[in-house]
Amino acid sequence: MRKNSIKIKTLELIKNSNGISRSELAKELDITPAGVGKVVNRFLENGIIEETSVGVSTGGRRPLILKINEKKIGEILGVSLAPRFIQIVLGDISGKILKSKKYSLKKRLLEKEHNILELTEKLIEREIKKNRDISIISVVMNGMVDSENGISIFSPHYNWKNINLKKRFENRFRVKVFVENDVRAMALTEKIFGSCKENQNFVVMNIGDGVGGSIFLNDAPYHGYGSISGELGHMVVRRNSSEKCSCGKKGCLETEVSNVAIIKKITSQIKLNNYSSLKNILIEKGALTINDILKGVAEKDMLTFNIVIDAINMIATAIDGIISVINPEKIVLFGEIFQNRFLFETLVNEIKKVTLDEQYYEIKKSEFSKNIYEIAPLAVVSYKIFKEMED
Repeated sequence: MRKNSIKIKTLELIKNSNGISRSELAKELDITPAGVGKVVNRFLENGIIEETSVGVSTGGRRPLILKINEKKIGEILGVSLAPRFIQIVLGDISGKILKSKKYSLKKRLLEKEHNILELTEKLIEREIKKNRDISIISVVMNGMVDSENGISIFSPHYNWKNINLKKRFENRFRVKVFVENDVRAMALTEKIFGSCKENQNFVVMNIGDGVGGSIFLNDAPYHGYGSISGELGHMVVRRNSSEKCSCGKKGCLETEVSNVAIIKKITSQIKLNNYSSLKNILIEKGALTINDILKGVAEKDMLTFNIVIDAINMIATAIDGIISVINPEKIVLFGEIFQNRFLFETLVNEIKKVTLDEQYYEIKKSEFSKNIYEIAPLAVVSYKIFKEMED
């Protein structure tokens, strides 16, 4: 087991137990007591864990029991800055959610960058005034993020460029601040709390209003030069496309397969008088949602079916490219489109058609799709606390 994996697993075992001894940790991790001692002592020095009581003797000295030092870490205020809403969550390092509330972003708020910043600061200030136990603010947001320095490099949904959120929030609220890209935070969630605890190389893909990705290599998030790796949404999958992406290119995955792109294509075809069972819904509501699209697929509406299957084929092409370059152990998918069993199985089968028999990989839907914006900020803190210790 790699050194960083041992740290992650040690913290995980301590967090998930009601108290665990060094000898029990050594047995669970299958390493020597001396190896466990080095990791545990480092956590103790930093105050992350504490020795709280004396356990039952098995013949020798009674063992000391290790637990998370919740007073040291305090409560975490999570802020998820999504394209259409802000999610505020109060939780702890174990992933326990104490409070959660979603604030919808109206179109007028998105017109100017400072409106979103001011609203975010007001929401944070309100929570800190209510709860003095908050010791960390964890911000998870869309777009390109320099997580080391806490800078929003570029947010296409908010029109942010080079805004140092970490510095701004730490100066105002006087607590530690972490800032992370949303899909990278999804990968950390899978690593800390989800299906990738034992995986060292995996990829997360999120299909929502946009398309994003995150790569975990050699048991650590891969940031790439300039901290902008994983921009899977800007892989060109249709060179003859007329759709221009926010990045300036045409035919990007995001402009072809995102929820927004699929809805736009179907809506345009209906307005051109092509038959669809979704026409009445469009007339009645004025706009379609991704759930309407999935309903159309289930009803075998041919217009909807053909456009969505075309999107599935392009996603399969992109994943094939990822597998060919990285050869990950696992690919974890987020997004409503993957919750449809038929579409997910179609995607898996399409990928099988183009990959080699020797390429062993697992494609899996995330178990956190419904509450990812709540738990992701907590996972970021859980990961970064022991990452800082390693540094």
